[in-house]
Amino acid sequence: MAIDPSAVGRVYPPQPYEVSREKVREFAEAIGDPNPVYVDTGMAGEYGHDDVVAPPTFVMIPVMRGFDTLMADLGIEFARVVHVDQRFTYSRPLLVGDGLETTTTLDALRQVAGNDLLTIRSDVRAADEHVCTSQATLLIRPEEKDDV
Repeated sequence: MAIDPSAVGRVYPPQPYEVSREKVREFAEAIGDPNPVYVDTGMAGEYGHDDVVAPPTFVMIPVMRGFDTLMADLGIEFARVVHVDQRFTYSRPLLVGDGLETTTTLDALRQVAGNDLLTIRSDVRAADEHVCTSQATLLIRPEEKDDV
């Protein structure tokens, strides 16, 4: 069943997330990025930061919380999702201690070859300051007859 086009423009409530030193370290380790600014306060200070910074793709952790809400609302199982594109536009780095709020918006929907293509915007803020905007394109495969 195709996604109802009236869902375009739907805005989902802000999802909170606290950036912690341990989560940043774990993420940097998981992606295999040895950059010391992700784990060493002294090195981060040499680049003008008060504390360690998160890798650029770390923002996907809070962004995914909004995706979860959107997918549940639209009745989409993640098994039908293909991640087509992801872009990040930063105003500043994510820092340890940032209390983030991520607002998710379904910006666009179109059908291509029997699939739904969603464009999802996630606006990430910390203390009313813009930190990052994430734009994702997801392809949603149609339900198999056995899925219904």
